[in-house]
Amino acid sequence: MYKVAISDLDGTLLGPNHRISPKTTDSIQRWVNNNRKFVIATGRHYIEAKHLQASLDTPIYLITSNGARVHNREGEIIHQQNLASDIAQGICDTKFDEAVQVNLFTDHSWYANYGIPELDAMGLDAGFDCAVADLSVLDKNNTIKIFFWAEPEFLQPIYELLKARYGNRINLTFSLAKCLEVMDANTNKGTAVQVVLKDKGLQIEDAIAFGDGMNDVEMLNVVAKPVLMANAQKALRQALPDAEFTLSSKEDGVAVFMDKLLAE
Repeated sequence: MYKVAISDLDGTLLGPNHRISPKTTDSIQRWVNNNRKFVIATGRHYIEAKHLQASLDTPIYLITSNGARVHNREGEIIHQQNLASDIAQGICDTKFDEAVQVNLFTDHSWYANYGIPELDAMGLDAGFDCAVADLSVLDKNNTIKIFFWAEPEFLQPIYELLKARYGNRINLTFSLAKCLEVMDANTNKGTAVQVVLKDKGLQIEDAIAFGDGMNDVEMLNVVAKPVLMANAQKALRQALPDAEFTLSSKEDGVAVFMDKLLAE
Protein backbone atom coordinates (compact mmCIF):
# COMPACT_ATOMS: atom_id res chain seq x y z
CA MET A 1 0.00 0.00 0.00
CA TYR A 2 1.38 3.38 -0.99
CA LYS A 3 1.26 5.78 1.94
CA VAL A 4 1.96 9.00 0.04
CA ALA A 5 1.06 10.31 -3.42
CA ILE A 6 3.05 13.19 -4.88
CA SER A 7 1.73 15.10 -7.88
CA ASP A 8 2.92 17.78 -10.25
CA LEU A 9 0.36 20.48 -11.05
CA ASP A 10 0.33 21.78 -14.64
CA GLY A 11 -0.34 19.02 -17.13
CA THR A 12 -0.86 16.56 -14.28
CA LEU A 13 -3.21 17.47 -11.43
CA LEU A 14 -4.63 20.58 -13.13
CA GLY A 15 -6.97 20.43 -16.09
CA PRO A 16 -6.72 22.64 -19.19
CA ASN A 17 -8.39 25.44 -17.22
CA HIS A 18 -5.49 25.33 -14.68
CA ARG A 19 -7.84 24.24 -11.91
CA ILE A 20 -8.34 21.04 -9.90
CA SER A 21 -11.57 19.39 -11.01
CA PRO A 22 -14.27 18.38 -8.49
CA LYS A 23 -13.58 14.73 -9.36
CA THR A 24 -9.88 15.11 -8.50
CA THR A 25 -10.66 17.08 -5.34
CA ASP A 26 -12.97 14.29 -4.16
CA SER A 27 -10.33 11.67 -4.95
CA ILE A 28 -7.68 13.51 -2.93
CA GLN A 29 -10.06 13.76 0.02
CA ARG A 30 -10.79 10.03 -0.13
CA TRP A 31 -7.05 9.33 -0.33
CA VAL A 32 -6.32 11.47 2.74
CA ASN A 33 -9.32 10.09 4.64
CA ASN A 34 -7.86 6.63 4.00
CA ASN A 35 -4.93 7.63 6.24
CA ARG A 36 -2.60 8.38 3.33
CA LYS A 37 -0.63 11.53 2.55
CA PHE A 38 -0.86 13.80 -0.49
CA VAL A 39 1.88 16.22 -1.61
CA ILE A 40 1.97 18.81 -4.39
CA ALA A 41 5.28 19.18 -6.25
CA THR A 42 5.26 22.02 -8.76
CA GLY A 43 7.40 24.47 -10.64
CA ARG A 44 4.96 27.19 -9.61
CA HIS A 45 5.69 29.61 -6.79
CA TYR A 46 4.66 28.83 -3.20
CA ILE A 47 2.09 31.63 -3.17
CA GLU A 48 0.21 30.02 -6.05
CA ALA A 49 0.54 26.50 -4.68
CA LYS A 50 -0.67 27.61 -1.25
CA HIS A 51 -3.72 29.26 -2.83
CA LEU A 52 -4.51 26.04 -4.67
CA GLN A 53 -3.96 23.93 -1.57
CA ALA A 54 -6.49 26.08 0.29
CA SER A 55 -9.13 25.04 -2.24
CA LEU A 56 -8.54 21.40 -1.24
CA ASP A 57 -9.40 22.29 2.35
CA THR A 58 -6.70 19.99 3.72
CA PRO A 59 -3.20 20.97 4.94
CA ILE A 60 -0.47 19.25 2.92
CA TYR A 61 3.25 19.57 2.24
CA LEU A 62 4.10 21.77 -0.74
CA ILE A 63 7.17 21.38 -2.95
CA THR A 64 7.42 24.52 -5.06
CA SER A 65 9.68 26.20 -7.62
CA ASN A 66 10.81 22.74 -8.77
CA GLY A 67 12.10 21.85 -5.31
CA ALA A 68 13.76 25.13 -4.37
CA ARG A 69 11.29 25.40 -1.49
CA VAL A 70 9.54 22.82 0.67
CA HIS A 71 6.86 23.90 3.15
CA ASN A 72 5.30 21.60 5.75
CA ARG A 73 1.61 21.40 6.68
CA GLU A 74 1.99 24.44 8.92
CA GLY A 75 3.51 26.51 6.10
CA GLU A 76 7.01 26.47 7.58
CA ILE A 77 9.99 26.24 5.22
CA ILE A 78 11.84 22.98 5.87
CA HIS A 79 14.09 23.11 2.79
CA GLN A 80 15.32 25.94 0.58
CA GLN A 81 17.89 26.40 -2.15
CA ASN A 82 18.56 29.63 -4.06
CA LEU A 83 20.27 30.22 -7.36
CA ALA A 84 23.71 31.71 -6.75
CA SER A 85 23.57 35.50 -6.98
CA ASP A 86 26.48 35.74 -9.45
CA ILE A 87 24.74 33.31 -11.80
CA ALA A 88 21.44 35.16 -11.51
CA GLN A 89 23.20 38.46 -12.19
CA GLY A 90 25.08 37.03 -15.15
CA ILE A 91 21.90 35.71 -16.72
CA CYS A 92 20.04 38.98 -16.19
CA ASP A 93 22.94 40.93 -17.73
CA THR A 94 22.89 38.75 -20.85
CA LYS A 95 21.09 40.07 -23.92
CA PHE A 96 18.65 37.53 -25.34
CA ASP A 97 16.41 37.68 -28.39
CA GLU A 98 13.46 40.04 -27.95
CA ALA A 99 11.13 37.07 -28.43
CA VAL A 100 12.37 35.62 -25.12
CA GLN A 101 10.66 36.58 -21.90
CA VAL A 102 12.99 36.33 -18.88
CA ASN A 103 11.39 35.74 -15.46
CA LEU A 104 12.82 35.80 -11.94
CA PHE A 105 11.25 34.48 -8.72
CA THR A 106 12.00 35.61 -5.18
CA ASP A 107 10.13 34.48 -2.06
CA HIS A 108 7.62 37.28 -2.44
CA SER A 109 7.75 38.48 -6.06
CA TRP A 110 7.69 37.51 -9.73
CA TYR A 111 9.56 39.82 -12.09
CA ALA A 112 9.90 39.74 -15.88
CA ASN A 113 11.51 41.84 -18.58
CA TYR A 114 8.04 42.24 -20.16
CA GLY A 115 4.57 40.82 -19.73
CA ILE A 116 2.95 38.08 -21.82
CA PRO A 117 -0.85 37.64 -21.78
CA GLU A 118 -0.51 33.91 -22.50
CA LEU A 119 1.53 33.38 -19.33
CA ASP A 120 -0.65 35.71 -17.26
CA ALA A 121 -3.69 33.65 -18.30
CA MET A 122 -2.15 30.59 -16.62
CA GLY A 123 -2.40 32.26 -13.22
CA LEU A 124 -4.37 30.71 -10.37
CA ASP A 125 -6.02 33.94 -9.17
CA ALA A 126 -3.70 33.89 -6.17
CA GLY A 127 -2.77 37.57 -6.37
CA PHE A 128 0.71 36.55 -7.51
CA ASP A 129 1.15 38.65 -10.62
CA CYS A 130 4.11 39.38 -12.85
CA ALA A 131 5.78 42.78 -12.32
CA VAL A 132 7.70 44.20 -15.27
CA ALA A 133 11.17 45.34 -14.20
CA ASP A 134 14.75 45.89 -15.30
CA LEU A 135 16.06 42.52 -14.12
CA SER A 136 19.70 43.62 -14.24
CA VAL A 137 19.27 46.05 -11.34
CA LEU A 138 17.34 43.76 -8.97
CA ASP A 139 18.95 42.35 -5.81
CA LYS A 140 19.88 38.76 -6.70
CA ASN A 141 20.50 37.47 -3.15
CA ASN A 142 17.07 35.84 -2.91
CA THR A 143 16.67 34.43 -6.41
CA ILE A 144 14.74 31.17 -6.24
CA LYS A 145 14.89 30.50 -9.96
CA ILE A 146 14.94 32.12 -13.39
CA PHE A 147 12.87 30.87 -16.27
CA PHE A 148 12.58 31.71 -19.95
CA TRP A 149 9.32 31.70 -21.92
CA ALA A 150 9.52 31.50 -25.71
CA GLU A 151 9.05 29.22 -28.67
CA PRO A 152 11.29 26.12 -28.44
CA GLU A 153 13.61 27.25 -31.23
CA PHE A 154 14.63 30.24 -29.11
CA LEU A 155 15.09 28.22 -25.90
CA GLN A 156 17.46 25.51 -27.12
CA PRO A 157 20.31 27.99 -27.86
CA ILE A 158 19.82 29.46 -24.37
CA TYR A 159 20.02 25.98 -22.86
CA GLU A 160 23.31 25.35 -24.66
CA LEU A 161 24.70 28.79 -23.76
CA LEU A 162 23.96 28.48 -20.04
CA LYS A 163 25.11 24.87 -19.87
CA ALA A 164 28.44 25.86 -21.39
CA ARG A 165 28.78 28.91 -19.17
CA TYR A 166 27.77 27.49 -15.78
CA GLY A 167 28.17 23.73 -16.20
CA ASN A 168 27.38 21.72 -13.08
CA ARG A 169 26.52 24.80 -11.03
CA ILE A 170 22.97 24.88 -12.41
CA ASN A 171 20.03 22.60 -13.13
CA LEU A 172 18.42 23.35 -16.49
CA THR A 173 15.06 21.76 -17.31
CA PHE A 174 12.19 22.17 -19.75
CA SER A 175 9.04 22.13 -17.62
CA LEU A 176 7.04 22.87 -20.78
CA ALA A 177 8.05 23.03 -24.42
CA LYS A 178 7.98 26.83 -24.14
CA CYS A 179 9.47 27.09 -20.63
CA LEU A 180 13.16 26.63 -19.77
CA GLU A 181 13.93 26.84 -16.04
CA VAL A 182 17.23 27.56 -14.31
CA MET A 183 17.85 26.55 -10.68
CA ASP A 184 20.77 25.73 -8.45
CA ALA A 185 22.39 22.42 -9.40
CA ASN A 186 21.05 20.76 -6.24
CA THR A 187 17.48 21.93 -6.82
CA ASN A 188 15.04 19.39 -8.21
CA LYS A 189 11.80 17.74 -7.19
CA GLY A 190 13.54 14.45 -6.42
CA THR A 191 15.72 15.95 -3.70
CA ALA A 192 12.68 17.76 -2.31
CA VAL A 193 10.65 14.54 -2.22
CA GLN A 194 13.39 12.88 -0.18
CA VAL A 195 13.22 15.80 2.28
CA VAL A 196 9.46 15.35 2.62
CA LEU A 197 9.67 11.58 3.09
CA LYS A 198 12.34 11.95 5.77
CA ASP A 199 10.31 14.61 7.57
CA LYS A 200 7.24 12.38 7.51
CA GLY A 201 9.15 9.25 8.54
CA LEU A 202 8.32 7.50 5.26
CA GLN A 203 10.42 5.38 2.90
CA ILE A 204 10.88 5.40 -0.88
CA GLU A 205 8.76 2.25 -1.17
CA ASP A 206 5.85 4.15 0.40
CA ALA A 207 5.68 6.71 -2.40
CA ILE A 208 3.95 7.04 -5.75
CA ALA A 209 4.34 10.11 -7.96
CA PHE A 210 2.63 11.59 -11.01
CA GLY A 211 4.19 13.86 -13.64
CA ASP A 212 4.19 14.96 -17.26
CA GLY A 213 7.33 17.06 -17.83
CA MET A 214 11.10 16.84 -17.67
CA ASN A 215 11.12 18.85 -14.44
CA ASP A 216 9.42 15.78 -12.91
CA VAL A 217 12.06 13.23 -13.94
CA GLU A 218 14.11 13.29 -10.71
CA MET A 219 10.96 12.99 -8.61
CA LEU A 220 9.67 10.08 -10.66
CA ASN A 221 13.05 8.37 -10.44
CA VAL A 222 13.18 8.39 -6.62
CA VAL A 223 9.73 6.93 -5.83
CA ALA A 224 8.63 3.30 -5.82
CA LYS A 225 6.00 3.82 -8.52
CA PRO A 226 6.39 6.55 -11.14
CA VAL A 227 3.23 7.25 -13.13
CA LEU A 228 3.21 9.30 -16.33
CA MET A 229 0.26 11.18 -17.71
CA ALA A 230 -1.03 10.26 -21.17
CA ASN A 231 -0.03 13.80 -22.18
CA ALA A 232 3.56 13.45 -20.86
CA GLN A 233 6.41 14.99 -22.84
CA LYS A 234 8.13 12.67 -25.30
CA ALA A 235 11.47 13.22 -23.57
CA LEU A 236 9.99 12.09 -20.24
CA ARG A 237 8.57 8.95 -21.84
CA GLN A 238 12.01 8.17 -23.22
CA ALA A 239 13.69 8.85 -19.86
CA LEU A 240 11.30 6.49 -18.02
CA PRO A 241 10.45 3.72 -20.48
CA ASP A 242 9.25 1.34 -17.75
CA ALA A 243 6.92 3.77 -16.00
CA GLU A 244 3.20 3.08 -15.80
CA PHE A 245 0.70 5.42 -17.49
CA THR A 246 -2.61 6.92 -16.50
CA LEU A 247 -5.12 9.04 -18.40
CA SER A 248 -4.39 12.64 -19.36
CA SER A 249 -4.78 15.59 -17.03
CA LYS A 250 -7.87 16.56 -19.00
CA GLU A 251 -9.35 13.17 -18.11
CA ASP A 252 -8.48 13.40 -14.38
CA GLY A 253 -5.72 10.81 -14.74
CA VAL A 254 -4.35 11.28 -11.22
CA ALA A 255 -7.78 10.78 -9.66
CA VAL A 256 -8.47 7.72 -11.79
CA PHE A 257 -5.22 6.07 -10.75
CA MET A 258 -5.57 6.89 -7.04
CA ASP A 259 -9.17 5.64 -7.03
CA LYS A 260 -7.96 2.37 -8.55
CA LEU A 261 -5.38 1.98 -5.77
CA LEU A 262 -7.99 2.73 -3.10
CA ALA A 263 -10.24 0.05 -4.55
CA GLU A 264 -7.58 -2.67 -4.36
